[in-house]
Amino acid sequence: MAKKTIIDLKLKNFSYEQNNQTIKLLSFNTSNMTLDVSIFEKGEHLKNSKIVFAHLPKSLKAKIKPL
Repeated sequence: MAKKTIIDLKLKNFSYEQNNQTIKLLSFNTSNMTLDVSIFEKGEHLKNSKIVFAHLPKSLKAKIKPL
């Protein structure tokens, strides 16, 4: 059985603030340790992007890693 490599985080509603932007986590790719995120500023969607797991705040790392 293949190990699941992408974890859907949309229903968990994980997000954090950085540089006056709200970054909402969408999915976590465990094979390359990247996250798909959606970036909002003043409640308006700016773009979707990818970030590496290491750039997350420690509080979110602790919640996501056990998944």
